[in-house]
Amino acid sequence: MLADDVTLQSDDKGSSGRGNRTEIPTPRVHADDATVEITCDSLVTNAKVTITDFTGTVMHRSTETLSPANTLLFVTDTPDRPKYYIEIETDEKVFYGYF
Repeated sequence: MLADDVTLQSDDKGSSGRGNRTEIPTPRVHADDATVEITCDSLVTNAKVTITDFTGTVMHRSTETLSPANTLLFVTDTPDRPKYYIEIETDEKVFYGYF
């Protein structure tokens, strides 16, 4: 796997019925070899992180606390894989991208 800074897109999860929504900054994702680093400018608890390969096979699934400090995840690298898909789901948004 080559080193990649992953460009994330986002979708709102819809109205949760709460009047005071907090804007969550977009996490930053960097993939290098079998390591995926996730950072975020503010603390985000209970972020559900899923990484799948191009066939849809789940390579990693966990619930993380994102912060300015690196959150490190490990994915088994396969030399012939064309892409991975990462999804980070928070209470307010879903962030996703390919690397």
